[in-house]
Amino acid sequence: MADSTITGKITSGSQQQYFTRNSFMGKWETGVWNMVFLGNQNAPANHCGNDFGNVPATTVDVTPTIVEKPYIVSKGSTYSLMIPKLEKNKVGPTAGYNNADEVPFENVYVANENDTVEVINSKLEEGLHLLLQPGQYNL
Repeated sequence: MADSTITGKITSGSQQQYFTRNSFMGKWETGVWNMVFLGNQNAPANHCGNDFGNVPATTVDVTPTIVEKPYIVSKGSTYSLMIPKLEKNKVGPTAGYNNADEVPFENVYVANENDTVEVINSKLEEGLHLLLQPGQYNL
């Protein structure tokens, strides 16, 4: 889980490994073997083992350097690609999602697995940003 806000209680259930990054957690409960927390608010304290009701947690308070993943937004019938900027010493989720450059979809090429490397390269040479749809690309 990453860059999320959960105001309630989180129960990992029987997950043996779990990684949470840059999130706000109302409260984290339970854990089986290896719960890892990086740059979260309200993460459990470091603790080895699962005794006395403690979560087996490796907790690092701050994410030293991170760039969140690009995402798409729509405003009516208009779409944009949002490209997050580099953040340093990040704790908690992105506030207001106002740390991204907005690229109108006129400047984006959405490739699919049937596109050749020549087509994709020509779009990049035109200066377009590239999104790859899921698929197997034979480049």
